[in-house]
Amino acid sequence: MATEFKCTKPFACCRPFVLLALMCFALLCSCRHENRCDTPIGAVNCNLDPNSPLYNRLNNVGGYEYLVGGNHGIFVVRTSMSEFAVFERTCPHDHDGIVEVVDGWDGAVLQCPVCGSRFNTYADGIPFDGSATSCPLYQYGATYDAGMLYIY
Repeated sequence: MATEFKCTKPFACCRPFVLLALMCFALLCSCRHENRCDTPIGAVNCNLDPNSPLYNRLNNVGGYEYLVGGNHGIFVVRTSMSEFAVFERTCPHDHDGIVEVVDGWDGAVLQCPVCGSRFNTYADGIPFDGSATSCPLYQYGATYDAGMLYIY
């Protein structure tokens, strides 16, 4: 004889699913728009010889260059003799802001002149404490083969 399943308390069987649904809803509602990192970017696909006289600031670690490309331009910094980091210059907090090197910091720190946010280019473009955003700068891909730097 088959046993019939019967709940003794109404909705007791659904309680775990209801709790899960409420937790998901609360999590989604707690997300704030200003924490989204939706920096506008543009297409970047270029190659350059960082050891050439044309890019003499890239010849040394800490050297940097501003290049055309992306949304508001791109920033290239040599982080070691064999590595480079490439960032979008559009501020992730204020999209009208164009980040630039802070005086005295070589290529290590970029700052937005509009909102004052400061970003560490040696740590994937993350913002320093006290910045107006928690979003890092958008980082483009870069590959260096000891002769050419490929930015994409």
